Amino acid sequence: MTSIDARGKSCPMPIVLLAKAAKETKPGATILIQADDRAFPEDVKAWCLKTNNELLSLDEQSGYYEANIRRA
Repeated sequence: MTSIDARGKSCPMPIVLLAKAAKETKPGATILIQADDRAFPEDVKAWCLKTNNELLSLDEQSGYYEANIRRA
């Protein structure tokens, strides 16, 4: 599993970091990303739809969001 801590980074950096990690991740592997940008939930949903990656979970933690994505 690849982990990305994008907390403290504003849009579009969490998605930029996610896209970079996805290119370096083998298909079927998972990516865990944490971000506190308010736009992140909608951005990650749109990115997954656009890139055919699977959004396994999107949870709101204490002060940030955590998304688990399976690489297409």
